[in-house]
Amino acid sequence: MPQSKSEETTPVSLKTLWRLGGLSILELVMRTIRERRSHQLDARSAQFSYYSMLALAPLLILIIASVAQLPLDNVLESFLRAIKAGLPDNVVQLIKRQIADIQQHSTWMLMGVALVLLGVAGSRVFLTLGAGLDAAYGVEERRRFFRASAVALALTFGVFVLLLLAMVLLVVGPMVAEYLLGRIDAPWLHVVLSTGVRWGVACGFMLIATSVVYWLVPSVKLPWYWVSPGSLFATVGWIVTMQGMRLYIENIASARYNETYGALGGVVVLLVWLYMTGTLLLTGGQINGIIRDAATGQNEK
Repeated sequence: MPQSKSEETTPVSLKTLWRLGGLSILELVMRTIRERRSHQLDARSAQFSYYSMLALAPLLILIIASVAQLPLDNVLESFLRAIKAGLPDNVVQLIKRQIADIQQHSTWMLMGVALVLLGVAGSRVFLTLGAGLDAAYGVEERRRFFRASAVALALTFGVFVLLLLAMVLLVVGPMVAEYLLGRIDAPWLHVVLSTGVRWGVACGFMLIATSVVYWLVPSVKLPWYWVSPGSLFATVGWIVTMQGMRLYIENIASARYNETYGALGGVVVLLVWLYMTGTLLLTGGQINGIIRDAATGQNEK
């Protein structure tokens, strides 16, 4: 039975969380698989991908408008280089076309509409995650609708700000590294540091985002964990999934996707990638919930 808000849990220490609540890795894996099915996390991942797709265009509009105000050059170029390293080429081309169209037709009215649409679609993304994480923790949504929506809206624009910060770091990071290494004649070190900055920003962005989601989105009150087993699983899984999809589609399935879907190939691949992102986020929350239940002696849901 789902718990009420008043029956919320004893906080679990980070050390206990990393000891998996006394579970073996095999027990944790089996419980995660079983509870994913019972909590319908696949259906919630599909909802996540749908609302994320709706939020993408207004997000790009606002990012481009914000980047234009920054006293930095080549921010968008650095962003595109970064996503090219992790996403399949047809998805990158789709995003490039969207950016080009937005740059040509951007107006204040368009940005106002984008702000509203991002708020609506982005809120639905986090409300969907909240429903999935509540199921994972065995609780019902006890917050008032307006309070839950306000949290979702704040997280939407928090992710927007975090993404802008990540884009700035993608430009400033390599510049700082180049300045510091200016006197060292080692081109390979420049390449290593540039790649390290790019992947460091991606991993840091995902770790912070997942930790915030697992802390604020569920109805149950939880302590803050910088890195939990669930957030580490989601982050590592996200990086591996990005690289796996990119290599598979570009080297094995590229011709098949283009032949089957034509111009829609990029949209299909992006939807699959968003679905996988939602799956990893919800599964990470499920892992944390299972460990917490094992540590506090609660029965399996």
